[in-house]
Amino acid sequence: MGGLGFGGKARNLQNLQGILRGAKILDLLIFKTSEIKRDALSVAKSIAASFSDEVIIRSAAQNEDEESASNAGAFLTVPCIHSQEINSLLSALERVSESMGEGEHELLVQPMLQGITLSGVVMSVDKEDSAPYLVVNFEESAKSDGITSGSSTKHQTFYHFRHAPLPDQPRLRALIETIFELETIFDCEYLDVEFAFAKEGEGEQLYILQVRPIAKRAEILHQEVFEALEKIRIKFEKLNRPHPNLLGNRTIFGVMPDWNPAEIIGIKPRYLALSLYKELVTDSVWAYQRSNYGYRNLRSHPLLVSFVGIPYIDTRISFNSFIPENLNSKIATKLANFYLDKLANSPENHDKVEFEIILSCYHFNLPQKLSELQKEGFSQEELKRLEFALLELTNAMIDPVGGLYKKDLEKIKKLEEKFQSIESSELADIDKIYWGIEYCKRYGTLPFAGVARAAFVAVQILDSLVQIEFLNPQEKEDFLASLNTVSKKLSERIHELSSGKISKEEFLKEYGHLRAGTYSILSPSYKEAFESYFGDIKACKSPLKKEFCLSCEKKEILENLLVEHGLRISAQGLFDFIKEAIEGRELVKFGFTKVLSRVLEMVEAFGERLEIPKEEMAHLDIKILLGLYANLEGITAKERLLEDILFHKEEFALARLLKLPPIILDSKDIYSYVLPSSHPNFIGSGRVQAEVVDESMEGLGGELEGKIVCVKSADPGYDFLFTKGIAGLITCYGGVNSHMAIRCAEAGICAVIGAGEEYFERWRKARFLELDSASCKVEIL
Repeated sequence: MGGLGFGGKARNLQNLQGILRGAKILDLLIFKTSEIKRDALSVAKSIAASFSDEVIIRSAAQNEDEESASNAGAFLTVPCIHSQEINSLLSALERVSESMGEGEHELLVQPMLQGITLSGVVMSVDKEDSAPYLVVNFEESAKSDGITSGSSTKHQTFYHFRHAPLPDQPRLRALIETIFELETIFDCEYLDVEFAFAKEGEGEQLYILQVRPIAKRAEILHQEVFEALEKIRIKFEKLNRPHPNLLGNRTIFGVMPDWNPAEIIGIKPRYLALSLYKELVTDSVWAYQRSNYGYRNLRSHPLLVSFVGIPYIDTRISFNSFIPENLNSKIATKLANFYLDKLANSPENHDKVEFEIILSCYHFNLPQKLSELQKEGFSQEELKRLEFALLELTNAMIDPVGGLYKKDLEKIKKLEEKFQSIESSELADIDKIYWGIEYCKRYGTLPFAGVARAAFVAVQILDSLVQIEFLNPQEKEDFLASLNTVSKKLSERIHELSSGKISKEEFLKEYGHLRAGTYSILSPSYKEAFESYFGDIKACKSPLKKEFCLSCEKKEILENLLVEHGLRISAQGLFDFIKEAIEGRELVKFGFTKVLSRVLEMVEAFGERLEIPKEEMAHLDIKILLGLYANLEGITAKERLLEDILFHKEEFALARLLKLPPIILDSKDIYSYVLPSSHPNFIGSGRVQAEVVDESMEGLGGELEGKIVCVKSADPGYDFLFTKGIAGLITCYGGVNSHMAIRCAEAGICAVIGAGEEYFERWRKARFLELDSASCKVEIL
């Protein structure tokens, strides 16, 4: 059918008057710029005669709000002018006219909407890829331009699959119904609409403030997205059922609760990275090592679930795996359900579950944490049993002689030797890849999982010393700055390189394997793209070194605390454990990523021999390659690989259109959700004001000294940032105990690790920011 047709900002609204049923259009006057040039005073008097209170004067240029280009925000709007102040009207009319330039344009005059309760912007499809979602950015505020101006500090984002049932919230339901009505009126599914709800009598009224077509368009794949979401729903409901080998009545899926896939491989990784992460860590290695450390045995339960190529952590499995193995099953079941309910009630903590949701070890603040469980119906006897189980588990872990992490630190020393024996052999290429992965698991990610667990416990104990005020925050920072991690050694080597003490070849021999995306074949290593990472190496400062030492008095106090809490270790031994665990985690990660990087090079070379470029190999399931080691296929290896690549390429293209929440509590969330608010993790206690640099490699390879860098997620391959004298770091994903959090604390850099999608998008687009870690605040300057 023929739609109403778009006629620019002013005419679009004028044409909707008397037609639109689901919302109101404010009264309006339209003037041409030629009228203002000829007799602005008459125009001002006409406005004064038509309106009695404040008005807003808006541009309506010829090339604004058209189907070919919206030019949204390109021209001036002047709000809050009293209609009876002629001189103010004349000034505003002139300024708005001049902002539109030469030619005949229009100006739109409307009354200022009073009593606004909620306002925002809705796109009827995703503006980037035309995915079939209504995307609503809104805030509850008396202002109508908080979203459009970028000044909103409390905005929220709502995603709604177009073919899902209407939401329960009355405002969102009314808004979506009106958007569908507008689509019918204009015969267009690509709409960008500004709206506001305002008080009217005892209720609220929806107003449409602007309607424009979205200029950037792609085909809307309604059916394909619907079928994908249905598959995810069916899988979710199947995995959400009670399971005879799992504690807990249900589950919750998240992108960050355990092993942080969003941070390590990204929200929508290509399948080679995803399958490598599953093979090396989350299918079985994670559970095997956690069981070794005294927790429940979850060895047959994959931790990570792929929803059409989008990685999620099954939190029921994760939470089960943090319960001590020797804890009474009745208490354990009660505990699992408590954890799940707590996460459901505070989903903003999905990236900090070990600190805010679960109890995974004994620390000095545990008695206070246990009091929360008492309020939730746990008996004193149950709490004592849990406390004792965590104490025994922790004592076994931190034992200065037989601590399990010490054995894991020894295992990593065998990895390089084992891998070299394979790499230098005359085995077939597939065999080398197979054994490279096997050795990486046995002597790399398996011990890493153990040392990483010890490091988590170490940081929790360290934090608890601050919480009970044995240490102050500055003393904690000083201790972390005294550590001698791989990352700090990297900074030292860059200093030596910049001052000519070592050659580029020497540096790359040691660190050339690192890459920004540890599991991504498309992410170049330092040796492949040295200039992109480091640019023109200039003389840079040697990393700050600090000494940390407890006074005799404090050591005595800590000795008494350790005895009082039943921790079987000395004061010095405790700090030695914390130091060894945190440094060891980085050391073991450095070791296994070196082998992983070389495996990726082997995979790339294997693809080249089959004339399959690495851009295609990035979509391959690693299990297909591993399967070639033991199986003789009826089709050629190349045909088998290309078949799998094609499947995952199509899945990847579809996954990019899906808008799933970072945490899925219910099957309804798969189709419709408000993006949960997040509590960013602030690192350090300083404050900086600086220019912002976004995450593109072109930007990161340039001048970064004194700047705040924004990256979506950052694993060890991003350690090159710390050689550039950055002032601050902001990541979208990441936990308070992640590699980057520890690295920033160690380097004394103000940081926000795991800002969440809404904050990150807002901050990375700013030109200047003030990052105040001490006050847990970021301001756009």
